[in-house]
Amino acid sequence: MEYKMTDKERTLESLIAAHRQGQLAEISLRCQNRPLEADKVWERNVRLSIEIDILVGHMIDEWLGAADLTTTALVDANAKLVDVVKDIKKKIEIASNVVKVMECLDEAIAIAKKVLAA
Repeated sequence: MEYKMTDKERTLESLIAAHRQGQLAEISLRCQNRPLEADKVWERNVRLSIEIDILVGHMIDEWLGAADLTTTALVDANAKLVDVVKDIKKKIEIASNVVKVMECLDEAIAIAKKVLAA
């Protein structure tokens, strides 16, 4: 399935691009020995950065709400991985445990894909 950005992601990307341009403008002004103008740009860029952080926080909250269903499965996959890796470190049934590691990682990948598709 082809990944398509949501409107929120496009908006966030545009805000981040604007922030980067603000950084470039500030640097350019400082290099031109125009500290007063550079400080004004910096101040506004700080405010933009705060707004971006708030938006990212909201997006993460929405994502986490959708991710609750997968948390248990992911915790289980990680627990299996920890046990199998301990056995590999102890050199117990290496070949068999490597297969188990790959299976656990495949399970985690499948969970991640489900979350991203939601």
